[in-house]
Amino acid sequence: MLLPVLLSLSGITCNTPEVYVCDSKTATRYHYNEHCRGLKNCNYSIRKTTLINAENSGKTRCRWEK
Repeated sequence: MLLPVLLSLSGITCNTPEVYVCDSKTATRYHYNEHCRGLKNCNYSIRKTTLINAENSGKTRCRWEK
């Protein structure tokens, strides 16, 4: 809990990786590569988000990218 305060005071930022998700309500995976074959079935828009946001929304890593 103290670490975020120290980081913000020191000016250091944590870079979280960005991932791609299908904007469908039923999509369950995130992808590191925008052109991953797991995204080819997406009939909705593909959007970029942070890894933390994707995991917090219940998405797991694409099996093709493991």
